[in-house]
Amino acid sequence: MAYSTNILLAIVTILTGIFIWSRRTYVYWQRRRVKFVQPTHILGNLSRVLRLEESFALQLRRFYFDERFRNEPVVGIYLFHQPALLIRDLNLARTVLIEDFVSFSNRFAKCDARSDKMGALNLFLAKQPEWREIRTRLDPAFAGAKLKQMFSLMEEIGCDLEWYLKRLTRDLRRGDAERGAVVSIKDVCDLYNTDMIASIAFGLRSYSLRNTQSEIGSHCQDLFKPNVWRIIDLFVIFYLPKFVPLLRPKLFTEPHSEFLRRVIQLVIEERERGGDLRNDLIELLLTLKKEADLQQDKSHFTHHRDFLAAQAASFEVAGIETCSSSMSFALYELARHPLMQSRLRREICTAFGESPGGKLTYEAITGMEFLDMVVKETLRKYPIVPLLERECTPINKKRFYSLRPHAECYARRGMPAFISVLAIHHDPKYWPDPERFDPERFAPESRSQHTPMSYLPFGAGPHNCIGMGLGLLQIKLGLTYFLHQHRVELCEETCDQIRFDAKFALLASEQRIYLKVDCL
Repeated sequence: MAYSTNILLAIVTILTGIFIWSRRTYVYWQRRRVKFVQPTHILGNLSRVLRLEESFALQLRRFYFDERFRNEPVVGIYLFHQPALLIRDLNLARTVLIEDFVSFSNRFAKCDARSDKMGALNLFLAKQPEWREIRTRLDPAFAGAKLKQMFSLMEEIGCDLEWYLKRLTRDLRRGDAERGAVVSIKDVCDLYNTDMIASIAFGLRSYSLRNTQSEIGSHCQDLFKPNVWRIIDLFVIFYLPKFVPLLRPKLFTEPHSEFLRRVIQLVIEERERGGDLRNDLIELLLTLKKEADLQQDKSHFTHHRDFLAAQAASFEVAGIETCSSSMSFALYELARHPLMQSRLRREICTAFGESPGGKLTYEAITGMEFLDMVVKETLRKYPIVPLLERECTPINKKRFYSLRPHAECYARRGMPAFISVLAIHHDPKYWPDPERFDPERFAPESRSQHTPMSYLPFGAGPHNCIGMGLGLLQIKLGLTYFLHQHRVELCEETCDQIRFDAKFALLASEQRIYLKVDCL
């Protein structure tokens, strides 16, 4: 009896302690007179996210548009026990991302440098000072001159896409000529972008468009398939980074990490033996390897066996899912707006007609004005990376960072600050009638009217997307070869409206996007 009483007393004591701690924690913003979202004990503002009812990005958009915060520059939120900031003021966003980058130089997310080098050395999650050194080394690979050199490799994949669509429409129309080829458009875009990244990032031809069961294709698809353990690992990395050393989550699964190590090692060894120059990103990895060999300090991070594979993983993560989704959304909108599609197809046909030998050039792709407008409006309406996050890192070991004059409060060292790109891109204050797909917003004469910092599909400042130019070129090339000899139309299976997936961190459609593809 006494034993049971002691156990009960211990449980009550623990629960009481948790309740008192929770009460003290969740008055942080109230004490600082910052308007905040009312938290749930223990879970903070993540209860709906944990129940998979709403992704964190969709939740931030909801907080951003809450009437209570209409005139607030910042909103206080809680990630479990961790106070965090949602930034609504664009001038403050500029300060955080650009003007005072040194005080917000890291992302809040974290990978354990001992148990997950593949994640910790990945450019996206690397911390200072490693991040600065990696970024400096990778920058030359994404300059305009390098993209121009890679264009011939990229065009090969564009031709494969056109060939694939011809075969697809021919095979699917045999049974029902009037119905046409109804396809899941995202699946087609996945094949194209998998082949593209395999070619320019891994130095291999995966031929996913010719053989959908390729090894690289299956590994890349597995990377983005959510399961319980992957969701838990990613949740800890992005929302509970303090527990990363204890729980040791992995950014990539072990089979995928081993696949990357094996492929990169084989390709580099083959390239070193043959001495071939292919003008792809593997050339950059070879350069990084040579620089590491010259490094006297053998404990330097560039000597780690996962350093090169981690950079290849950066290209893979940034280049497949994001570009596939962007292409899918663009084709969906063009199917809903046939006049825009006709205008774009005319521009594409003109570009092919003016190119020598009927082959597109780098200048022809980058010079297509309406194509550029369509892609930018797609990224405005559907920003695939729907939020930006930074960790407060005040210089000189200061504990707090003042947000004045933009907001009358302070950010504490280690505090995460979030910017909802999705909300800003749909704020009628900056984009009138934001749900309307209107490429004319990005016509040359309209760009001067844009509010600064109101368009952030690739972020801003030193931490902006390093592959922005490559990603845009990849999307534009895919749309060009898709629409050169084909058009997309709505069909019975096409969803009336895009609903975003509540279980996916990136912006993704909850339902498959089916379109009819016709060969012209």
